Amino acid sequence: WCGWCKRLVKEVFVKPDFAGWVSKNAILVELDFPKRAPISDELKKQNRELGQMFGVRGYPTIWFVTPELIDGKVNFNKLGSQGYVAGGPKAWIEGANKIISNKK
Repeated sequence: WCGWCKRLVKEVFVKPDFAGWVSKNAILVELDFPKRAPISDELKKQNRELGQMFGVRGYPTIWFVTPELIDGKVNFNKLGSQGYVAGGPKAWIEGANKIISNKK
């Protein structure tokens, strides 16, 4: 894991404020791109495709989307993304709330 990813988990994702916020506002999906730990070819392919779909260029990248079913396939309407934000859960949640307020 990258240093910024570790900081985001330590400073935000494991905090009670974040847990309360996320339980009301989001469904978390984590994609991991391990360099040392083995994962199946199928999972590598899925992660690579999703990474390309969302244009992930750095880590951590957290996307906010609204799913939509079109002709039996899931489409992700992108609302926006953010990464590590200094200031703990309050600062991170503030940025996340701005993004999800764009929800249609």
